[in-house]
Amino acid sequence: MFRSTTIFLCAFFVLDLKGSLTGAQEGRRYVCLLSDPANQCSEYCVSALQPVIDHLKKEQQDWSTCKVRSNETLAKLDRVEYQVAETQLQIQSQLTSLQANLTKGISQDLEKRLDRIEGNQIAIQSQLKTEQKQTESQLTAIQKKLSEIERKLVLQRYQQIGSRYFYIEHNLIVNWRTAEQMCVEMGGHLAAFQNDLEYNAIAGQLKKENYWTGINDLAKQGEFISLASGKRAPFLRWRKNEPKYNNPTQHCAYIYGHENIMIVFSCTTDVMHFICQADNAV
Repeated sequence: MFRSTTIFLCAFFVLDLKGSLTGAQEGRRYVCLLSDPANQCSEYCVSALQPVIDHLKKEQQDWSTCKVRSNETLAKLDRVEYQVAETQLQIQSQLTSLQANLTKGISQDLEKRLDRIEGNQIAIQSQLKTEQKQTESQLTAIQKKLSEIERKLVLQRYQQIGSRYFYIEHNLIVNWRTAEQMCVEMGGHLAAFQNDLEYNAIAGQLKKENYWTGINDLAKQGEFISLASGKRAPFLRWRKNEPKYNNPTQHCAYIYGHENIMIVFSCTTDVMHFICQADNAV
């Protein structure tokens, strides 16, 4: 812009000067009498152009100043842009660090919470196991107590003869299997005897009638066992010529009350009273 203006003004001045000289020469209306034309004309031209030159200098100075200011502004903008970029990098770095710290903190907090929850679960499970054991122990004790109470209630129907308890049914008459079922319902089994002393004590309480025992050889003929224990009967007192088998169902022993001796009868067809024992040791 500055250069274009300068060229335009110079061209305008030269053309104007040339036109003036030409007109003066042609019309003889302008006469310049100079003793030193070359130098005087130069001074005149410079004097005439001085305002333009001063204006152009001022414009050039203003332009230079503007350019300097523009460069300074650009430099400031560059610095600002650099600072903004640096700030953005710092903010991004801080955000990244904050996210990492938050993630790490949350992860650690979750791990701690999970550890606490797991610890609480283990403690609760341990407490539940302890309480379960205590409950089972209490239930076992209660069941044992109930069994003892039930046993006492059962034994109320039994009488102690020697060291054991027996029940002697004097009224009902049933077959051998029904007699065993009734003894089971009373908490016992058909009776067997452990020795002569015990047998004599029981026989002394019998009427002159017949009473089923739990002694039988249903498993193998001739081998008499106790129904209660499943073991060989420890004591037997047979009548002469017993046991004898008149039919295939004769495998169950009873006490003949008239003589207090044992005889084998049918387990299914014959009916009589019965003797129960409260235990299953014999």
